[in-house]
Amino acid sequence: MLKLLRLLPKARKAQAKPAATASSVAVASREAFVNPTPPLPQAVRIFFASRTTLEPHPEAIKIAAHFPDIAASVFRDANSSLPLSCSCTVNDRDSVSLLGGDRHTSACAYAPYFAPLTTRLNKAFLVGNSLCVLFKHALKET
Repeated sequence: MLKLLRLLPKARKAQAKPAATASSVAVASREAFVNPTPPLPQAVRIFFASRTTLEPHPEAIKIAAHFPDIAASVFRDANSSLPLSCSCTVNDRDSVSLLGGDRHTSACAYAPYFAPLTTRLNKAFLVGNSLCVLFKHALKET
């Protein structure tokens, strides 16, 4: 009979988890506030599209002013949960760059919207046959 009892698995004692106290919750929230995740470098948040003809765009200032609103409408139309704020620059070779406004959101998160963004950019600011090519990340993904 003793041998049978030894073969049966022993019941494990349930380990009680320590109850959360107000002070432990306060310490955890203070640490999250004091030591937030570091912001991403600016280069990781940039995505851009260049044109087939590399020359200055006659409406470069207009693109830089209005394309962030157009991009936000693309994200809204797609029911995206990504931050809508971004800034736009157009360089002298007509490359349009968007910089995500949230310092903790990578350009990779916006990748599913590159095609609709390119389409809207081409419709809004087309000059002759010079189309924008598909948006891409400023840095190569590793």
